[in-house]
Amino acid sequence: MKAKQKNIRVFELFIESEEEFFTYMDKNLILLKDYMLLLRGEISDKIIEYMDSKNLCYKVIDNCDIKLQAKEVNTNIPKKIELVQYVEQSQEKSSDTLIYNKPIRSGVVIDHDGDVSIFSRVNSAAKVISGGNLIVTGIIDGVVECNGEYMIIKTIGDGYAIFNGDILESDDFKDKSFKVVKKGEDAPIIEELL
Repeated sequence: MKAKQKNIRVFELFIESEEEFFTYMDKNLILLKDYMLLLRGEISDKIIEYMDSKNLCYKVIDNCDIKLQAKEVNTNIPKKIELVQYVEQSQEKSSDTLIYNKPIRSGVVIDHDGDVSIFSRVNSAAKVISGGNLIVTGIIDGVVECNGEYMIIKTIGDGYAIFNGDILESDDFKDKSFKVVKKGEDAPIIEELL
């Protein structure tokens, strides 16, 4: 027998109603299909049938003692600061920071443990995963995921932005002003950069 330890990315879904579940899944299925889904709450046979029909990887964990830990992040980021200050902080660790001055093309996957700064757009079918902080100055039509202390983005187009496991609502980023996303107690905090 052989055994290998693997790290996987998971989404924990707290289901309160079928209607809410199906609305959420219709909107986010393209994103969630590549993750392990942990289900808690009101899980009906209809929900299980749906998960099986979409070939999703899932586990019902209402009776599971697994300890899920979120990554601890620093929430003491000043409320109003300029984009330049964030960029300077990222550049201090230049060996840990990837910087892209051109669009991230469709089909490209960037998975980096440190900070990632993209001074252009993320095209559809492109995916960026940052273990550190993330800056995207252009439109996000692909998928971006930040697991750091903060994320700065301007516009979510047809894509998805995920901050420490939380999917951000694209409507919060329609006014085309830069916003900083940081960790809050129950949900990410989104503030406009001035």
